[in-house]
Amino acid sequence: MLKEFTSLATNSIPGVIKHGNKYYCNRCGNSKQKAFYRDSLGVYCRNCLVFGKSATYSTIKREETIISSTNRCCLTKVVHLSDMQKLASQHCVNAYKNNKNSLIYAVCGAGKTEIVYEVILTALNEGKVVGFATPRKDVVLELYPRFKRDFYQVEIVALYGGSQDKGKLGNLYITTTHQLINFYQFFDLIILDEVDAFPYYNNKMLEGFVQKAKKRGAPIIFLTATPTRKLQYLMKRKKLDYFIIPLRFHRYPIPVPRVSLTTSTIQKLNKGECPKKILAWLASKKQCDKQVFVFVPDIKSGLNLEKILKPHFACEFVHAESPDRKQKISDFRSRKYQFIITTTILERGVTVSNVDVCIIGCDAEIFDERAIVQIVGRAGRDKNYPTADVVLFCDYYTREIKRAIRQIKRMNKLAKKMKLLL
Repeated sequence: MLKEFTSLATNSIPGVIKHGNKYYCNRCGNSKQKAFYRDSLGVYCRNCLVFGKSATYSTIKREETIISSTNRCCLTKVVHLSDMQKLASQHCVNAYKNNKNSLIYAVCGAGKTEIVYEVILTALNEGKVVGFATPRKDVVLELYPRFKRDFYQVEIVALYGGSQDKGKLGNLYITTTHQLINFYQFFDLIILDEVDAFPYYNNKMLEGFVQKAKKRGAPIIFLTATPTRKLQYLMKRKKLDYFIIPLRFHRYPIPVPRVSLTTSTIQKLNKGECPKKILAWLASKKQCDKQVFVFVPDIKSGLNLEKILKPHFACEFVHAESPDRKQKISDFRSRKYQFIITTTILERGVTVSNVDVCIIGCDAEIFDERAIVQIVGRAGRDKNYPTADVVLFCDYYTREIKRAIRQIKRMNKLAKKMKLLL
């Protein structure tokens, strides 16, 4: 625990300010003039209106904090990093010390979280405030107890919708990107996890929250296994510092999915039928008692598939609206049933040992390159079971499928070229 926190200053600034003939929102960072509207009191920003009015006549609190007295922060245990993780960790420290934005592009299962431990400690021991931001509440809930366990002498605050920590002071904040709306030039370092994930991806408002939550000149370290086209462009043009980890911590290659063409897949599911190829594959997994993630493009397809499979297979269906989603995932981990049918809600953040994976209707629009790579990343994560069978069932071999397979093969090839694979 920190000995003492001192609130240095609490200032109020206008929600919207005017520079010359142009308006700027201090809350969301919006500068597009089309998003500013006038009412009887003044000008307000429609870009972040869902959070209430940010206007020329409203104010935003700007609170700065310093740590007036503290013990040295440290880890409660030794974190064993691979050689590549150590290099990536030092890269993050160098980026922070040089106030440079940087990207850690690491494959699914590479151990991205452990990589940033050292840079977090470096900043905290300089009396700085660190924000670990992620688009998803589930990640905050997962990381908070983990960070509490691993970090000593650190005051950790977890922020998300409904959080009990709102208003608390700390020096390490684990927060959803939405909650960054409450900060203005506050963080000395922001680590942005899953930068490609919904709802952050392509969301200018959330991007604005991140930019205005950090202090001027403070660096951002981006973490992703599936960089967006924009990030790939910046990497290619050398406009963004980056470090690539092309293999998992257990040093086995990522499973390369195979494509299996089916006919009228989703239409058949809607009629209460399942293509024979898919049934045969699932039956083979049942026979060898292998657990399977079965991904579908939407809730309707999942419900229909569940009805078809339930009489013959031990399965459950989960989606974003499932009230008992956590329990079903827990039961699947405990091997209470063999197959879990799911939408893309489980494409990230869920690790189950020794599973095979299939995507049904992989030619659907929702399965873009990033989604496919993330889903494939559910397989082969355990060092005791580093290989897996991954099948993409589809009517058409789409460009996104080709790109996803190409990306996986490219990372495996790079790992082999660097002589990193076992």
